[in-house]
Amino acid sequence: VGTLLRSSLAVGVSAIILLPGCCDVWSPKAIRSAMGCSFQIPIMSADSLNQALHLIQKDSGINCNIYAATMDKSSGVTSIPYYSVCWDHSNSALIIGSEGNGLSNEVRSAVKMGEIKTLHVPMQYGIESLNAAVCGSVILFDYLRQSQT
Repeated sequence: VGTLLRSSLAVGVSAIILLPGCCDVWSPKAIRSAMGCSFQIPIMSADSLNQALHLIQKDSGINCNIYAATMDKSSGVTSIPYYSVCWDHSNSALIIGSEGNGLSNEVRSAVKMGEIKTLHVPMQYGIESLNAAVCGSVILFDYLRQSQT
Protein backbone atom coordinates (compact mmCIF):
# COMPACT_ATOMS: atom_id res chain seq x y z
CA VAL A 1 0.00 0.00 0.00
CA GLY A 2 2.93 2.34 0.61
CA THR A 3 4.06 1.89 -2.98
CA LEU A 4 0.60 2.83 -4.26
CA LEU A 5 0.59 5.93 -2.06
CA ARG A 6 3.96 6.97 -3.51
CA SER A 7 2.80 6.34 -7.09
CA SER A 8 -0.45 8.19 -6.44
CA LEU A 9 1.37 11.25 -5.18
CA ALA A 10 3.88 11.06 -8.04
CA VAL A 11 1.13 11.26 -10.69
CA GLY A 12 -0.99 13.90 -8.97
CA VAL A 13 -3.88 11.90 -7.55
CA SER A 14 -6.07 14.24 -5.51
CA ALA A 15 -7.09 11.78 -2.76
CA ILE A 16 -7.15 8.15 -1.65
CA ILE A 17 -10.36 6.52 -0.45
CA LEU A 18 -9.96 3.32 1.55
CA LEU A 19 -12.69 0.70 1.29
CA PRO A 20 -13.46 -1.89 3.99
CA GLY A 21 -10.93 -4.72 4.11
CA CYS A 22 -8.04 -2.76 2.61
CA CYS A 23 -4.54 -2.67 4.04
CA ASP A 24 -3.76 -0.50 7.03
CA VAL A 25 -2.09 2.57 5.52
CA TRP A 26 -1.03 3.69 9.00
CA SER A 27 0.89 0.53 9.90
CA PRO A 28 4.61 1.13 10.46
CA LYS A 29 5.49 -0.96 7.40
CA ALA A 30 3.09 0.98 5.14
CA ILE A 31 4.28 4.35 6.44
CA ARG A 32 7.91 3.32 5.94
CA SER A 33 7.31 2.12 2.36
CA ALA A 34 5.31 5.26 1.54
CA MET A 35 8.43 7.35 2.32
CA GLY A 36 6.40 10.22 3.81
CA CYS A 37 3.69 10.28 1.13
CA SER A 38 1.11 9.16 3.70
CA PHE A 39 1.20 12.68 5.08
CA GLN A 40 1.13 14.50 1.73
CA ILE A 41 -2.04 13.14 0.11
CA PRO A 42 -5.55 13.23 1.61
CA ILE A 43 -6.58 9.75 2.79
CA MET A 44 -10.23 9.05 3.62
CA SER A 45 -12.00 5.89 4.75
CA ALA A 46 -15.40 4.79 3.51
CA ASP A 47 -17.63 2.27 5.26
CA SER A 48 -18.96 0.98 1.95
CA LEU A 49 -18.59 1.31 -1.80
CA ASN A 50 -21.71 3.49 -1.87
CA GLN A 51 -20.16 5.89 0.63
CA ALA A 52 -16.94 5.97 -1.43
CA LEU A 53 -18.92 6.70 -4.60
CA HIS A 54 -20.72 9.50 -2.78
CA LEU A 55 -17.37 10.98 -1.71
CA ILE A 56 -16.08 10.76 -5.29
CA GLN A 57 -19.16 12.41 -6.76
CA LYS A 58 -19.12 15.10 -4.08
CA ASP A 59 -15.49 15.90 -4.89
CA SER A 60 -15.50 15.49 -8.66
CA GLY A 61 -19.06 15.99 -9.80
CA ILE A 62 -21.47 13.61 -11.40
CA ASN A 63 -19.37 12.96 -14.52
CA CYS A 64 -16.72 10.77 -12.99
CA ASN A 65 -15.29 7.71 -14.73
CA ILE A 66 -14.78 4.89 -12.25
CA TYR A 67 -12.59 1.93 -13.20
CA ALA A 68 -11.70 -1.23 -11.33
CA ALA A 69 -8.46 -3.01 -12.14
CA THR A 70 -9.09 -6.67 -12.79
CA MET A 71 -7.52 -9.60 -14.56
CA ASP A 72 -8.67 -9.87 -18.17
CA LYS A 73 -12.17 -11.40 -18.21
CA SER A 74 -11.92 -12.43 -14.56
CA SER A 75 -14.92 -10.33 -13.60
CA GLY A 76 -17.20 -11.95 -16.17
CA VAL A 77 -17.48 -8.70 -18.13
CA THR A 78 -15.40 -7.25 -20.90
CA SER A 79 -12.31 -5.55 -19.53
CA ILE A 80 -10.26 -3.16 -21.65
CA PRO A 81 -6.47 -2.83 -21.60
CA TYR A 82 -5.38 0.07 -19.39
CA TYR A 83 -3.75 1.87 -22.34
CA SER A 84 -7.10 1.97 -24.18
CA VAL A 85 -8.67 4.14 -21.50
CA CYS A 86 -8.88 7.76 -22.54
CA TRP A 87 -8.45 9.56 -19.24
CA ASP A 88 -9.06 12.82 -21.19
CA HIS A 89 -8.24 14.89 -18.14
CA SER A 90 -11.71 14.27 -16.72
CA ASN A 91 -12.39 13.27 -13.17
CA SER A 92 -11.64 9.59 -12.69
CA ALA A 93 -11.31 7.04 -9.93
CA LEU A 94 -9.40 3.76 -9.89
CA ILE A 95 -10.21 0.83 -7.63
CA ILE A 96 -7.43 -1.65 -6.87
CA GLY A 97 -8.34 -4.93 -5.21
CA SER A 98 -6.45 -6.60 -2.40
CA GLU A 99 -3.47 -8.88 -3.01
CA GLY A 100 -5.13 -12.13 -2.04
CA ASN A 101 -8.82 -11.60 -2.73
CA GLY A 102 -8.88 -9.08 -5.54
CA LEU A 103 -11.94 -6.88 -5.83
CA SER A 104 -14.55 -7.04 -3.06
CA ASN A 105 -17.93 -8.63 -3.73
CA GLU A 106 -19.50 -5.17 -3.49
CA VAL A 107 -17.23 -3.84 -6.26
CA ARG A 108 -17.74 -6.97 -8.39
CA SER A 109 -21.49 -6.52 -8.10
CA ALA A 110 -21.23 -2.87 -9.18
CA VAL A 111 -19.11 -3.97 -12.15
CA LYS A 112 -21.72 -6.54 -13.21
CA MET A 113 -24.43 -3.88 -12.94
CA GLY A 114 -22.40 -1.57 -15.19
CA GLU A 115 -21.81 1.08 -12.51
CA ILE A 116 -18.04 0.58 -12.66
CA LYS A 117 -15.96 -0.13 -15.77
CA THR A 118 -13.03 -2.54 -15.73
CA LEU A 119 -9.54 -2.36 -17.11
CA HIS A 120 -6.56 -4.68 -16.95
CA VAL A 121 -2.83 -4.80 -17.57
CA PRO A 122 -2.21 -7.25 -20.44
CA MET A 123 0.45 -9.85 -19.71
CA GLN A 124 2.23 -12.67 -21.49
CA TYR A 125 0.62 -16.10 -21.35
CA GLY A 126 1.46 -18.00 -18.17
CA ILE A 127 1.57 -15.01 -15.82
CA GLU A 128 -1.52 -15.09 -13.64
CA SER A 129 -1.42 -11.64 -12.07
CA LEU A 130 0.67 -8.72 -10.93
CA ASN A 131 1.23 -7.46 -7.44
CA ALA A 132 -1.52 -4.89 -6.66
CA ALA A 133 0.99 -2.05 -6.23
CA VAL A 134 2.66 -2.83 -9.56
CA CYS A 135 -0.66 -3.08 -11.39
CA GLY A 136 -1.94 0.17 -9.87
CA SER A 137 1.32 1.98 -10.59
CA VAL A 138 1.36 0.91 -14.24
CA ILE A 139 -2.17 2.30 -14.67
CA LEU A 140 -1.47 5.48 -12.72
CA PHE A 141 1.62 6.31 -14.75
CA ASP A 142 -0.32 5.86 -17.99
CA TYR A 143 -2.80 8.40 -16.62
CA LEU A 144 0.13 10.77 -16.06
CA ARG A 145 1.54 10.07 -19.53
CA GLN A 146 -1.78 10.98 -21.12
CA SER A 147 -2.07 14.18 -19.09
CA GLN A 148 1.32 15.34 -20.32
CA THR A 149 0.66 14.88 -24.04
